[in-house]
Amino acid sequence: MYRDMTYADALAGREKVLAAGKFAKAEVFLATLRGMRFIVKDFGGKGFWERNLIGRIVIGREARAYGALAGIAGLPAQHKKLGPFSIAIEYLEGRDLGGMERHEIGPGVILQFERIIDELHGRGWVHLDLQRRSNILLVNGKVFVVDLASAFHPGGVPILGGLLVRLLGFADRLSLLKMKSLFAPELLTPADRRMLRIRNLCMPTKW
Repeated sequence: MYRDMTYADALAGREKVLAAGKFAKAEVFLATLRGMRFIVKDFGGKGFWERNLIGRIVIGREARAYGALAGIAGLPAQHKKLGPFSIAIEYLEGRDLGGMERHEIGPGVILQFERIIDELHGRGWVHLDLQRRSNILLVNGKVFVVDLASAFHPGGVPILGGLLVRLLGFADRLSLLKMKSLFAPELLTPADRRMLRIRNLCMPTKW
């Protein structure tokens, strides 16, 4: 989709800035190329040290995550690394779950979300930023998880990979449990309820 896109194309097609990019954060903007819209995360305008010590690592990690997780339904399917400091990702026009009313989110949505987490973990990856419901979109009835900037691949660690996925994936599972508890408590399994008890013992603050 964006195979021939360049960084210059992205800058020329810029529509509006979505996030100004505070210290250690990318500027995020919406752009258009030949009628297609995409989100660009860009460290290109940062100072030398911020660009190279932070931007290069963040963009590289996110690009690797999208490449490794290609084919999972519910993740953006199109992306392109535009250089060491920027990446373009297909724009998904939908509503994030943080802005939706309780009656708008039913069991079907939660089950889709659970399937995406299962597939991520099945490939040895964890998202680590799903507590932000703005990273969970509903697009024409289909759930999408976005923003893989924090995604991590503990499954690649020899011998301990599977255990690390389960341990670090606990953060993703807690986000799922919260969604189940709020929007579809009938989906909570005995294992889910045990995990909730552990969560409440370790983190007594109410959701």
